[in-house]
Amino acid sequence: MAKIEFPDFDVYVKQLKQLGADIDGVIKYASYDAAGMVADAIKANTPVDSGDLRESLVLTTYKNENGFIHTKVMFDGYDSRGVPNAIKARVLESGNSTHRKHPFIRPAVNRVRSSAIKSMENQLDKKINELMKGS
Repeated sequence: MAKIEFPDFDVYVKQLKQLGADIDGVIKYASYDAAGMVADAIKANTPVDSGDLRESLVLTTYKNENGFIHTKVMFDGYDSRGVPNAIKARVLESGNSTHRKHPFIRPAVNRVRSSAIKSMENQLDKKINELMKGS
């Protein structure tokens, strides 16, 4: 599973706490927007046979577990032959004893990683500036 870490996140959380903002709402918006960028890149890079795999890509809802923000991009459901799309994607990405690997997730994530992080920074900066003007 692809993972993007946001290095200056604690600074933004501290600023939002000082401003008395709805921290979860602001973080949800920023992280969901960035996850959407990653999902779009993966979807565009997904190989198409029947189209089942590409159409099964979903973005899960936001979760805050032990201070970690989780928004997952994943392949859900089954293809027309009953094969789980998550397994199909895993075999394509990493290969197995009978299939050569065909990486499509990692290259897509690597391509948009910096722009997704920049998007989160911009969204958080924008919200902090709005809150500072209002106080």
